Amino acid sequence: MKTVLVLACLALGLVGATMIPPRAKSDYKIKPVNSDFVTKQEKILKLFLHPKQVDPEAEYYKIGKDYDIKAHIDDYTNKKAVEQFYELWEFGTLPKNKPFSIFYKKQQEEAVALFYVLFYARDFEVFYKTASFARVYMNEGQFLYAYYIAVIHRPDTKGVVVPAPYEAYPDLFTNSYLWEKIYRIKMQNGDFTPDFGTENGVVHEGEKWVFYANYSDYFTYFDDEHKISYFTEDIGLNAYYYYFHSYFPFWMDGNLYPSMKEHRGEVYFYFYQQLLARYYLERLSNGLGPIPNFSWWKAISTGYNPYIYSYYSFVQRPSYYQIPDENKYNQLQWLDTYEKTFIQYLNEGHFKAFNQDVDLHNSKSVNFVGNYWQANADWYGKVGYKDLYSYEIIARNVLSAAPVSYDKYNFAPSALDFYQTSLRDPVFYQLYSKILKYFIEYKKRLPVYTQDTLNYVGVKINDVKVDKLVTFFDYYDFDVSNNVYYTQEELKSQQHTSYVVRQPRLNHNLFKVSFDIKSDVEGDSVIKIFMGPKYDYLGYLISLGENWQNFVELDWFVHKLTKGQNTVERASSEFFYFKEDSVPTHEIFKLLSEGKVPSDMSTESGAFPKRLLLPKGTEGGFPYQFFVMVYPYVPSEKYDAIKAFEWDSKPFGYPFDRPVYEPYFKQPNMFFKDVEVYHEGEEFTYKYNTPYYTIHNNEVAKH
Repeated sequence: MKTVLVLACLALGLVGATMIPPRAKSDYKIKPVNSDFVTKQEKILKLFLHPKQVDPEAEYYKIGKDYDIKAHIDDYTNKKAVEQFYELWEFGTLPKNKPFSIFYKKQQEEAVALFYVLFYARDFEVFYKTASFARVYMNEGQFLYAYYIAVIHRPDTKGVVVPAPYEAYPDLFTNSYLWEKIYRIKMQNGDFTPDFGTENGVVHEGEKWVFYANYSDYFTYFDDEHKISYFTEDIGLNAYYYYFHSYFPFWMDGNLYPSMKEHRGEVYFYFYQQLLARYYLERLSNGLGPIPNFSWWKAISTGYNPYIYSYYSFVQRPSYYQIPDENKYNQLQWLDTYEKTFIQYLNEGHFKAFNQDVDLHNSKSVNFVGNYWQANADWYGKVGYKDLYSYEIIARNVLSAAPVSYDKYNFAPSALDFYQTSLRDPVFYQLYSKILKYFIEYKKRLPVYTQDTLNYVGVKINDVKVDKLVTFFDYYDFDVSNNVYYTQEELKSQQHTSYVVRQPRLNHNLFKVSFDIKSDVEGDSVIKIFMGPKYDYLGYLISLGENWQNFVELDWFVHKLTKGQNTVERASSEFFYFKEDSVPTHEIFKLLSEGKVPSDMSTESGAFPKRLLLPKGTEGGFPYQFFVMVYPYVPSEKYDAIKAFEWDSKPFGYPFDRPVYEPYFKQPNMFFKDVEVYHEGEEFTYKYNTPYYTIHNNEVAKH
């Protein structure tokens, strides 16, 4: 190992011979596109580059500098949206070089107004001119936010690739210690002593600087939560949450999404239930147990110090944080009342207010319940006025421990203020676990699925076989150059150095699931695979009645059954709900020169990261269980949105969308399969730290 370090010093970096190299970037699916699409795609991507700098030589600057939105009001299909934006613009909007958060009222109002101007642009040319104007004059974060969502939702940009959120906002996916190293390299132009590279995991590879990085430890998490920081801080997971918000912003009028409007609240419940179930599986294999509860009126035991810097340092919440009554009393009282009001209506069985009478014993009322807890734009419309308090926003502010803002724009940022960073804070999961408990109270009022409803007459699953399940850590490179400041000469020539973070991320070996199904009927059938806990954190068997909400839906697909024996195989690479890692922006530009784009990023950008399909295993194998169900396929409308929802007539998450009666889950068309997840290589990511003080136990060959 000493020899390795000496050689690394000579190269002004650290290239440990035992380190697992990053996975090749060429194994992603691509699709061909025409020349018009290429032109459009290139224009859109270039507006994302270096958002904290304005380049006077760039095309967008020459277009946006003199573009007058109000003078071209006839070029927008909604003139009122233009007038509302211009009112705000003339009065003054969030200045540049300030943090932007959608959870602050004035900033939200301006960002939403900008989105609607972008959305209602008559054609792509007007859209691009409007975006160029905003790129030049609007706050950097505000522009990126509205532009990102507009590209996703405009019909004429359907299929256009947007950069991964961690490339668009790299400072929100990495800690401040990393940026100290990057800025030092940039300021010194790479001229530093060899010991700096060795001790800090910095290496020069070709035209890029590589920074070996890890996850937060007990300096950030004051208890055992640091054991799963590789999961909660994973760039793919945090990008997934940002994608979800981009597809379903709480402020967006549901009429812009007609196919999803009647499922909006259901989507809200299903998303958070699945996210927390997946988080719980990771907790189990690391010995952490259930998600802790908290009370508004007692000290918040879970502390958090994010070590993130974006214009300002993020707020730290100490352990056993006592919410200050004198500053937050009205907010605490409002949160408490909101919860009790919901329980009151549940006990009455109806919600009667604002000219509504909602039957809370009806399964379709899940949409109303979801809208209530999200306080989204459709909820505003129902109650008749828009300026409502939001349970989520108030709760995030109270739990963040941030001081009270002293004007309409300045605020002390916290992890809970941004969708890009929320999943890092352990209290986030505690908050949404609290919200889900109210959902479950509603679900308890619904009748359980009967034996006849669940049964598929004439179909029996004889056996399910699963390959050995193995997880491991491998290095992954992602580009953070978007947060580096370049000179005008560097921007003009495009010959500047790139800055790349190399981080160990959880991954797994590919595996197959085989189904032996006997059928007396013929026709299209849905096959679902779930993964859930077998035992609790103490090692006791968990009953399905207490465990139904902890099952993660891994796959959904339609298969045509024939009479007799059916042998079906499904590879994990085919699982419905998952996508490959995003392709770096510089690689996308190369693909465009060949008339191609990454397929997953074009059609499935909002799906769950495939590498996190399995929770981390243990050396001896951690026990879980697969649940497989077959039922008749009845097609439903396809939701042209995010690839996260099955396309049949059943509720999202069926049959685990409500409490279960366990004896009814002993059906011939159901099968529980015990599985174990093994982990190979280093068990803990801190073993990849630099400088390296410990010895590797064993190494994993490149997968």
